[in-house]
Amino acid sequence: MQKLITIPLDDDNEKDMIVQEHLTNYLENGWKVVQMISVGSGIGTGDDESGGYVAGWIAVLLETLNDSD
Repeated sequence: MQKLITIPLDDDNEKDMIVQEHLTNYLENGWKVVQMISVGSGIGTGDDESGGYVAGWIAVLLETLNDSD
């Protein structure tokens, strides 16, 4: 069985572990990463205090032999 997930990326220091945490959940449950690609990115202006920011998405193709997930 295969599954395609998308994970948001940004430069917010509070969320810099979100990709690792999201993938760890799948990897601990028998999924493996088959392919990972960038599907978009952008640069925003942010606000006056924080300045600009960078954001984007990655698509991850996962695969498992367990059909119950």
